[in-house]
Amino acid sequence: MNIETLKSIQLPTIKSQHLVTGLAGVFALVSVQNIAHFFIELHHPFLASWTLGLAIGTALVILAHLLSEIDMRERKAFLGLLSVTCILVTLSGVIQGVQYAAELGAVGYVLAFVLAATGEIVLPLAHSWHSEAKRRQAVNDAGQRVEEIAAETMIAVMSSTDTAKAQRQAEKRIEALIVAHVDATVTRLMPSGVTAQPQRDTEPRQSTEMSQRIVQPDELTKARQDKAATRRDEMLAYIDSQDVATFTKSMADLFDVSARTIQRDIQQLEKDGKVIANGVIVLRDAVAV
Repeated sequence: MNIETLKSIQLPTIKSQHLVTGLAGVFALVSVQNIAHFFIELHHPFLASWTLGLAIGTALVILAHLLSEIDMRERKAFLGLLSVTCILVTLSGVIQGVQYAAELGAVGYVLAFVLAATGEIVLPLAHSWHSEAKRRQAVNDAGQRVEEIAAETMIAVMSSTDTAKAQRQAEKRIEALIVAHVDATVTRLMPSGVTAQPQRDTEPRQSTEMSQRIVQPDELTKARQDKAATRRDEMLAYIDSQDVATFTKSMADLFDVSARTIQRDIQQLEKDGKVIANGVIVLRDAVAV
């Protein structure tokens, strides 16, 4: 057998679960001997005593193996398996305690239970907890990696974005917001019927023709209402079962107004019974047909 052949041989990988099961088997061997001697002292047949000992020991090893690999998120299965293991460990502890108590007294029972519980419950549970911690760490690592990929993608997209266009759109929206706020303030401070007074100062009085050009608040309000009504009538021609958000953005760009203005127009059209906007905007006449 040459060196290349030796290198090609793949040795089996020893996992922590295999070690736990092996240690449980060592503890089970001790339990088998103690249980068999217990029944022999009760004058049971030799073969029957060892058969009982092997049966209980084998059951302990199988339960320890299952307990070490069970998914602890499955609460019902986990608690059921743990309950069965505790019952069998208790039986093993009582039987072995009798053997130890002959030499150690009450301490013998404590020793028997500790040995049985350590090999068949504590070690498998420790392995299950460790596996659960590793699984959670893997999930956290995966989530962190996804966030890193998303951040890298966002940076790449932002680097190729036309920032000047975004700035212009932001300026237009801010300007529209300021205008709307000023209009609302003027309307609130100058109610209907109140005319603006010309400023009194040392400058020559304006001519009669110029003073007649002073626009009253009612005229401003009516002009805005007429403009909004005209815009809403024109919007009807563009409605063709679009998504409301998409339609709002396209109309805001078309009429050079804010999205909030278009939303108010849509609400007014709904009140007037001309459109239906429920995720998708459609003409009411089209639905009726």
